[in-house]
Amino acid sequence: MRAGEMKAHIAGLGIACLDYLFVAPRAESGGQGPLRDYAVEGGGLVGTALVAAARLGARAEVWTWVGGDEEGELVIEGLRAEGVDTSGVEVVAGERTPVSFIQVEEGSGERTIYHRRGVEVRGDRARLVGRELSCDVLLVDAVWPEASQSAAEMARGRGIPVVGDFCPGEGLRGLAAMVDALIVPRGCAERLAPGGSWEERLRMVAELGPSFAAITAGEEGCYYLEGGEVGHQAAFEVEVVDTTGAGDVFHGAFAYGLAQGWPSAKCVEFASAVAALSCRVLGGRRGIPTVGEALRYLGEHGSGDWAE
Repeated sequence: MRAGEMKAHIAGLGIACLDYLFVAPRAESGGQGPLRDYAVEGGGLVGTALVAAARLGARAEVWTWVGGDEEGELVIEGLRAEGVDTSGVEVVAGERTPVSFIQVEEGSGERTIYHRRGVEVRGDRARLVGRELSCDVLLVDAVWPEASQSAAEMARGRGIPVVGDFCPGEGLRGLAAMVDALIVPRGCAERLAPGGSWEERLRMVAELGPSFAAITAGEEGCYYLEGGEVGHQAAFEVEVVDTTGAGDVFHGAFAYGLAQGWPSAKCVEFASAVAALSCRVLGGRRGIPTVGEALRYLGEHGSGDWAE
């Protein structure tokens, strides 16, 4: 199936926040350094993943919570500007919106994140009382694990595949068991199995329940496990400015491919290319390509038939 022929519907439950980003060399403690560039834009694991899905042409819908403050208004405006359905956003009076302050290191594009989670989600909110789920793929993170598990259980009951973006530590085993594809960053995998091989790490993730497990490993590409077999996708080479949000974009692009009915290896290659292209500018969202841009890039640098 050619991308764009099917209007995928991808929903997500998780964090959408406001990012304050700046590019600067690392300063000594107590010192100072030059500020090369800065930006303010929407961010968050599921928030940015859904923006990626929308940019690729999917119908995207977010379930999240923000505070009744200016940051919350900016988060909602940013999602709406990208075509994400925000009718599932709950504004909680008296609470503060999640925010992140992100230093992007000049030259490498690596980032350090300082995050404030904001809204507490408990009780009926976490149990998703009054909500109905209908989509092709569900994305979840673990910022509000009880709510994510409730959504994943709802999806499981309707035969909807669930893509997870979280490190499956203590307290998250129930959520991991409800996820069909769990994609974790390298740092998470190293914490789960210090000194272990990529295969050992993948099998540890898979033992928690998902039928597909993957580790995004930056310049080393992506390792994944499905049906007992380990696969590897090499990283695509681009001029990196900022890696903020690359993992979130990977999840959104993977969910897009999954909704198209692509095999996992094709989803991984597509997501790897889209995530790489997103790193070319400052910010987690500005560099996300359209599906046409991604397919043209894959036509030149990918494998197989990536004709638009």
